[in-house]
Amino acid sequence: MTTTPQLPTPTAPARTTPSPALDVAAVDAQLHNRNLRSAAVIAGVLDAGLLNHAGRPDRLPTALFPDVPEDAVQAIWNMALVVGIWAGKAMLRPQWNPAMLDRLRDALDEAGYQAMGASVATAAQCGRGQHTDEDLPWWGDEQ
Repeated sequence: MTTTPQLPTPTAPARTTPSPALDVAAVDAQLHNRNLRSAAVIAGVLDAGLLNHAGRPDRLPTALFPDVPEDAVQAIWNMALVVGIWAGKAMLRPQWNPAMLDRLRDALDEAGYQAMGASVATAAQCGRGQHTDEDLPWWGDEQ
């Protein structure tokens, strides 16, 4: 026959020690550095994708669009990034959007998490259009 051991009965509540003051700057730095590491991993995947697309390293310079003005290349890159983010959002997290990121940025800033707030602000800005449709030429409409 099996017996259940007798559990001790609590006699007094356990003493709680006061928690040390939170060093927001240290937490901000550590969490932001973890996110930077993740961003570096994503950058590595994008770099590998560029090479995979180009086929050989000597073809990589053509990915820079040497005959296109730098502002146009940046606008194209921004649009492609927004499209990629939108696709990921549509598949995984439909509630992700710049307005939500603005709220999260504000919360981080108000709590003193400056590096993380700035990073979230950068992500939120990526989803906002910097040009109107009238600013960008249609493909083949160059004059």
